Amino acid sequence: MHVAEEIRAEAVGLIDHHALGLWQPTAADRRAAVALFRFLETGLPLSGEQIRSVLVLAEPPAGASESLLSLLRATAQLLDETTAADGPAERDAVDHVCLLLDALALTRPTGD
Repeated sequence: MHVAEEIRAEAVGLIDHHALGLWQPTAADRRAAVALFRFLETGLPLSGEQIRSVLVLAEPPAGASESLLSLLRATAQLLDETTAADGPAERDAVDHVCLLLDALALTRPTGD
């Protein structure tokens, strides 16, 4: 199983679907992304603990998309595996998740 590659592919897919308008993030998706984006703005690397703390607030029925929640859960688990998380494929996967979070955090709210 290639967890990092799966995380990267899922992040790329969500980025593409969002850019093409095929996936409209919910207000809960955006709130979760903004909360994680604030962690990223500190300049410190994202951690599994930070992701889990945001997920506690974003779990259904709060309205977050299952695809985003699933991706964030997998990323948190990957980041918890400290020796594995330092590899190039793992860093690339986390970078793509961060790009997705940036895109969602900067999206205007849709009013839902």
